[in-house]
Amino acid sequence: MKLVMFQGQGDPRLGALVGDKIVDLNLAGECLSAERGFFRARAWAEAYLPAETIQFLQGGDRSMSEARLAIEWAEKNEGAQVRNTPVVRAASSVSLVAPVLKPEKIICVAHNYHDFCAELGLEPREVPRIFSKFANAVCGWEDPIIRAKMTRQLGYEAELGFVIGKQCKNVSEEDAYDYIAGYMTFNDISASDLTKFDGQNTRGKGFDTFAAMGPYLVTSDDVPDPHDLKVELRVNGTVLQTSNTNQLVHNVPQLLSFCSQVFTLEPGDVVATGTPGGLAKDRNPTTFMEPGDIMETEIGYLGLMRNPIVEEEL
Repeated sequence: MKLVMFQGQGDPRLGALVGDKIVDLNLAGECLSAERGFFRARAWAEAYLPAETIQFLQGGDRSMSEARLAIEWAEKNEGAQVRNTPVVRAASSVSLVAPVLKPEKIICVAHNYHDFCAELGLEPREVPRIFSKFANAVCGWEDPIIRAKMTRQLGYEAELGFVIGKQCKNVSEEDAYDYIAGYMTFNDISASDLTKFDGQNTRGKGFDTFAAMGPYLVTSDDVPDPHDLKVELRVNGTVLQTSNTNQLVHNVPQLLSFCSQVFTLEPGDVVATGTPGGLAKDRNPTTFMEPGDIMETEIGYLGLMRNPIVEEEL
């Protein structure tokens, strides 16, 4: 499944992208449960197919299986409406927002691509180097990336992101995949001048819009191998990063296991797995992004993210 948060009129809602259409999972679930003869169909749908990603993920495997059934029902009943609201909409009629709007944790990993390390003459780290972003940084498909007044060096970092599906702590590498809901395209935007000046990442990577993710969350069952995905970053059509997730120093199960030894991971937590070489600050000449630029981030079949760069308005 490709899970999306979409916005028409009103608050963003959880849906599934099916071809060029979006199924409202909550409404489809309500219709399906009514068809099954459930007495409180609306309450049932709110319990297992809520309209928000983190609440949905908290339903675990049951919510995932019910979502698939709801999609099947919707495909057979495209014209259905609930309280004058369509169950199925044309994707072109709504806008997409980030698949996880307010993750409790955004955990990022530094120096985690072999080609990145080779480019800078670094030895790969024996253990992951992690740092955090905050929910204020989240932005989605076609949302503008705001270049804060504090920085003149706005950098890009194309990354594979994965989303936790179940609460977990001290998970073994062997069991790690059981706790991953899905994968998405991620960009760890950076103010390179500030990270250099501060000697750490909190300020330089923490600004609003500095965690671009989406356009959808591809569930784990549709990603047989997260370690064979092309990674590409383009600015104004020029390729500035190209690699493959087979270059990861610490792979997905290793990262989840390591992070779970530090934090209790919760449904909706996001882990960004690091970026390959070709960063703006490491090129000669440098390729920092400017207002008016268009940044495109693509990770295999996980979807293309497109974001314009704009100047902060005070």
